[in-house]
Amino acid sequence: MTSPTPRILDLDFVYIELYDNYMISTIREGVVFDKEHLERFYTIFDTYYANKPVAYISNREYDYTVDPTCYIQGSEYKNLVAMAIWCHNEASYNTAKFEKNFYSRPFDIFYNLEDAKEWIFEILNQNKK
Repeated sequence: MTSPTPRILDLDFVYIELYDNYMISTIREGVVFDKEHLERFYTIFDTYYANKPVAYISNREYDYTVDPTCYIQGSEYKNLVAMAIWCHNEASYNTAKFEKNFYSRPFDIFYNLEDAKEWIFEILNQNKK
């Protein structure tokens, strides 16, 4: 069961909601998400989700760029078991489809948050077994 009230992190490049076993991030408009940003995410994972599986939901509300090599490196982070992309328009959906090619773990794309949550909960439950 997850806590209904998230812990909030409001950083210079991202707004993050941290729940018991997943997080939702909203990266700010115009950010170029690179390895430096990814390292900051790893620090968050290590701080709040040490030694337990975690899933990640990316809220694509704003337009920003992701260095695709971040997905390759992100695939190596052992506790991150799934990544869901929550898209708000066709352009962000198409970008996420391209990015999916670089990520080797469960990765899916959604047009609404509830479907994304349902999917990550399925993945997290599978990892409990």
